[in-house]
Order: sequence, then C-alpha cells, then structure tokens
Amino acid sequence: MPSKLAAACKDELRVRNCCMGYMPPEEFVKSQWQSRTKSTLFLLYRLGLALFYSAVVINSLVESSLNDTLGKYFIYLTHWGILMCMATTVMGAALVTRWYFQPAYSEKICNCDEMPRSFKVYWMMHNITLIVSVCITIIYWTILHNDQMPVDANNILIHATNCVFMFADLMIVAYPVRIWHVLQPICFGLFYCFFSVIYFLCGGTNIKGNPYIYNVLDWNKPGAAMITVVGTIILAVIVHVLMFFVYKLRTVMYLRCFNTKPILPTNSTSNLQQGKPNDGISMVYGTDNRAFTISDKY
Repeated sequence: MPSKLAAACKDELRVRNCCMGYMPPEEFVKSQWQSRTKSTLFLLYRLGLALFYSAVVINSLVESSLNDTLGKYFIYLTHWGILMCMATTVMGAALVTRWYFQPAYSEKICNCDEMPRSFKVYWMMHNITLIVSVCITIIYWTILHNDQMPVDANNILIHATNCVFMFADLMIVAYPVRIWHVLQPICFGLFYCFFSVIYFLCGGTNIKGNPYIYNVLDWNKPGAAMITVVGTIILAVIVHVLMFFVYKLRTVMYLRCFNTKPILPTNSTSNLQQGKPNDGISMVYGTDNRAFTISDKY
C-alpha cells in the first residue's frame, strides 16, 4: 500500500498535471455515483446548490444593507468567497442543465478531443472556491471570531456552510483534484492581498473605521501582515493536499462499493464486455460512467 501511494503521488506531480487538460470531459457534468449517462438527481442537486448559494449571497447583501455597510461589502475576503461559491455553482448548474436537455451538445462533448474552454474555466473556479472556502472557515473561527461577533444565521451561512457544502460537493462530483492546481487558489489569495494593499494606500477603512480590512492584514505593520500572507499560503497548500487525498478516497470508495459493469443501452444490441466501453450510448439511459474507471487521457 505505501508503494502504491508513493507511485500515485509521483505520477500526480508530473508537469503535465499543471495544465487544465482532462479526458473524458463529460465527467465535469456527471456525479461519481451516477450509473447512467444522465442523472435527474444530479441535475436537481446542481440546481438546488446554485439556488442555495444565490440565496446566501442575496441574504448577505440584505444584511449589509440593513446594517449600512453595503458600501464596504466587497472589501472582505469572506464575501469574495461566497460570491465565488455562487458563481461556481451557477456555472456548474448551467453546464449540467445543457448536458441534460441538449442531446446535440452531449454528443459533441462525448466526441471532443479536448476539454471545452467552459469546462476548464469551471474546473478552475471549483478549485479556487473549494480551497478558499475551507481556508476562510478555518481562519475565521480560529483567529478572527470573537465574543463581540454574533453567531447568527448570516454568520453561519457565510463562514461555515460554504466549507461544508463545497467539501460535500467534492465527494459527489466525478472530476479529479490535481495537486499542482493549488497554484490557482494561491493566485486568487495573492490577488486579494494586492487589493488589500491598494485599498490601504488609498486610505480605505473597514466597517468600524479602522485603517485595515482585517486586523491580521494591517499594512501599517507590514511584517505581521506578511506573516499572515505566508501562513495563509501554507494553509492553502495543506488543505489542497488533503482535498487531493479526499478525491482519491472517493474513487477508491466507489470501486470497492459499487459494481462497475457497463449498463446495456436501450438503443444498442451489441454485446458489452467488462472494461470495454460501448459506442452506442443512449443519451437517455447510457452506459457506465467513464468517471468510474479513474483513467485520464492527455
């Protein structure tokens, strides 16, 4: 087992895995756990998650408006994170909906030789959202939260449910986590850091009138602020590696707990053999989900 783990990690660290190429691309519109080409349950899940995060964003905007802090809503990383959750889940729902209702689009995706650009953008957004959500939750509840901050519904929605639901989503989707993709959330974090510096130089303040956004990111004390930045990068790397092993655990769980024999499509009379995909895929019932083979093609 240790040798297999080492081999898997060595393969994962190859330079080719820095890129956004992955085959088959239809895994980005499927669940790891569905047994048909299309899943009504997964479609409803995607739509429900998109509606949930849209409602969370709307609720947080209303709360900020009622507290007269709407003008500073977009300076906080927490709100950047929840906006990313909404954007990612809405885009995911749009892709799955199109896959489900447009057979021509589904056939095009199944027969393409390269990942569509929209899938690459969605994958990058999901990578960023997952890691940023977990890091925001950890940092807020361990460092930033104090007794003066109410633990109300809005606080829980933007500082806890984002982490819980994105982690659960990782256990449901069919596409992989690449270790090298940790660069994406790191770049997102550095962009926010650059924004905080510009905001500070322009004389910006937080909702309490302090000359910083977060007290741990006070650029009046650049040394302490840089320690926060470096510490957050290290945390992001640790979280991302943990998410990689969660992804590996997900695929192992599927292979051990479920039958991977292909399902005979209703529009095919060919004989299927174990491990050999069928070319005549029914877009209603379909064959086995290629996500279950855990094989990549570049």
